[in-house]
Amino acid sequence: MNQITHKTRGRIYCLIVAMIAITVGSGFAIVWMQQQISRTAQHSQKTEALLAETVRKLRYLDERIATMHQPVVLQAKVAGTLRPSMDNQIVWVRESNAPSGRAYAVSEPYEVSMDLAFVDLSARR
Repeated sequence: MNQITHKTRGRIYCLIVAMIAITVGSGFAIVWMQQQISRTAQHSQKTEALLAETVRKLRYLDERIATMHQPVVLQAKVAGTLRPSMDNQIVWVRESNAPSGRAYAVSEPYEVSMDLAFVDLSARR
């Protein structure tokens, strides 16, 4: 009969131990991955709920802004203070600069207003 040598038995034993170790390690890895997936799903669910709440608040604010900018609402706000101008009426408007001294509108034909794109805001910090 064929007898298995001592060296071959050792190799078979090592192979069986390696297979068992790989199987147990893979089982633990699968359980760990499932836990990570569960944690990620819970975190995603909380983030989606927060996003949905933020979107709901933004829609509410957009609705309020749209309502406040309706011509009927704007007319109601100034109903007692505005009146149509008369044909012979002259309206004088006093020119004044902004408190910061910056001019955002052109008051003379060749005057250039300051462009905010060229302002270095980081220099003032």
